[in-house]
Amino acid sequence: MILTLLRQRRRQWLRTQPFPEKWLTLIQRHVAFFRGLSASDRTELLGHIQVFLAEKRFEGCGGFAITDEVRMTIAAQACLLLLHRRTDYFPGLLTILVYPLTYLVEERRQVGEHVWEEGTVSRLGETGRRMGSLVLSWGAVKHGAADPSDGKNVVLHEFAHQLDFENEAADGVPGLATREQQIAWGAVMRAEFASLRAADESGIPTLLDTYGATDPAEFFAVSVEAFFEQPHALSAHHPKLYAELRKYFQQDPVEFSAEQYG
Repeated sequence: MILTLLRQRRRQWLRTQPFPEKWLTLIQRHVAFFRGLSASDRTELLGHIQVFLAEKRFEGCGGFAITDEVRMTIAAQACLLLLHRRTDYFPGLLTILVYPLTYLVEERRQVGEHVWEEGTVSRLGETGRRMGSLVLSWGAVKHGAADPSDGKNVVLHEFAHQLDFENEAADGVPGLATREQQIAWGAVMRAEFASLRAADESGIPTLLDTYGATDPAEFFAVSVEAFFEQPHALSAHHPKLYAELRKYFQQDPVEFSAEQYG
């Protein structure tokens, strides 16, 4: 209890500290969605960034050097997910590992009932419930920050997984306050996930990335990307999904989407 109170006080203090001008310049230069936020949302975001940077460790991989640009570009996008809500700042996450471009991992996957395939695959990002870390490709991070309307954002995707983990499972259900919210969320998500799987199997074009048909956890992460990057289209084609995400995040990205500020 004492540690929790001390943490809360420290976080409050960090949120009220002056934001370094050189950091703000980097965010304004490299994170396109920032210019579309209201003045109050910008202030809140910068406060969350102060806490995030104080509590998370960054490490470069493959000879990559962590700079203020790297830290600001990642932190700003991650903290967009925290606006307007009580947050514990991705409590299971300690370290953010950054590669310069795509990176290779050894993977073993099932391709048949009793058949497994092993090989090397390239990735842009990953995280896990018990990893305590999150891995990103800097090339993908930069692209996502510069183009906030293409529906692809590796930072939003991987940090959405971190929100998913807050209920102690990787099931596509973030921490929801009430049983009523959980029931409403489950009904919408099950229907939307089934629809995406059907579209993927039949080859029908969809707004949502069909990678989301992999499982409910990936569906949530893909939906978060679309919610923040293509809100007009998502609200038009998947209004119930958009409404659930809007209630959870307590944001309406239509207000600051790329269409709003050109």
